[in-house]
Amino acid sequence: MRRAGQAGRSRSISLWESRFPINGALALILALTPTVAQGAEVNTPIPVPTNESSLAVVTPSEPISVEPTPESHLLVATEVLTVGKLTALNLASVARTAFLVQKAKTRNGARYVGELLAEENYGWTGAQWKCLDKLWIKESQWTYTSHNKRTGAHGIPQAYPATKYESIGSDWRKNPVTQIMWGLKYIDVRYGTPCKALNTFYRKRMY
Repeated sequence: MRRAGQAGRSRSISLWESRFPINGALALILALTPTVAQGAEVNTPIPVPTNESSLAVVTPSEPISVEPTPESHLLVATEVLTVGKLTALNLASVARTAFLVQKAKTRNGARYVGELLAEENYGWTGAQWKCLDKLWIKESQWTYTSHNKRTGAHGIPQAYPATKYESIGSDWRKNPVTQIMWGLKYIDVRYGTPCKALNTFYRKRMY
């Protein structure tokens, strides 16, 4: 159901490199994740922090599932960051993902990352990006820690139950990129475009 396909992925790294030189990206990941850097040197596993708690969630009457078939190189890098397996072949992708994860932890940063990933992976620009921006402002203000106590919906796209994010990554509580990637795929699978999803939100106050 993807629309950008291989062309979107092929320009992904070059698009990022034009904005963030690779030397700077590598310096960033070494500064932010020293344990990952150490894993690259000695090639030993890095302990994965245990989740502090699980969120209480409410199952919707018509649950929506998204097939766990990652299609973006970002997902590979996210998994590398999670398990600590770093090689020369995926170093650049890991550095890019580490940068995006940190940036997306602020509201404006999350909007920047969302716009970038929507264009790279689905070709959503212009009016479609504006619809996506409006939709997630209404849902969460682009805040990855946003949580609806009444429904259990959580994160930037307000997935419910929140465990649906695990089709993309188990780090969804602390990784806004995982939430964004899930939300983009959900919109693509269920509605086709962000504007159709936004129209549904206007009618039903949900999407």
